[in-house]
Amino acid sequence: MITASVDVQLRGLLANPAQLSERATREFFRTARVILSQDHAERFQTSTAPDGSPWQPLSPNTLRRSVLQAIGKVGGSAARPIVRRTASGALVVRARRPVAGYQRTARVRRTRQSKILVDTGRLRSSVVTIAASADAVRTQDSVTLTWGTRVQYARAHQQGDPSRNLPARPFLGVSSRAYRKLVVELTSIIQRYAAGG
Repeated sequence: MITASVDVQLRGLLANPAQLSERATREFFRTARVILSQDHAERFQTSTAPDGSPWQPLSPNTLRRSVLQAIGKVGGSAARPIVRRTASGALVVRARRPVAGYQRTARVRRTRQSKILVDTGRLRSSVVTIAASADAVRTQDSVTLTWGTRVQYARAHQQGDPSRNLPARPFLGVSSRAYRKLVVELTSIIQRYAAGG
């Protein structure tokens, strides 16, 4: 399990978290979950870390392995495979000499145009969806919202794994823009509840 936390105090905005009523805290966290969900969805869309730096692109070896896997699905070299680009830009391997028991065509899963960290969509879904799923981590107490994922390979992508030649591509965290939105939302809630709202 890998998680990030958002503290209600948001760097001292609240000197005493207990001054925020339970109702106000629930309202803030409800909005915070939406803000964080949008923030993380954008991260997977733009392939950038919380600090705005781009994720390292897929390596040539990864791209080559993906083509070889597709060739294997059509029967390998015996099928006399040909790699073609479709009108939508996807790569497809087609068997010129179909082999019994194998596919006639196979899609190349990873290409230069592929979204990084979005292969099956499992990792992205576990982080960006507001509704709880088996992989998602969404917990809170009176002062902290914890946000993360239980997907087993998440930590290797977040922190990198030198033993597998896997670079770090941080996806968990709070961007500066999302942080500013959280501050605005919390300030608004504090003012509203202080005024008896």
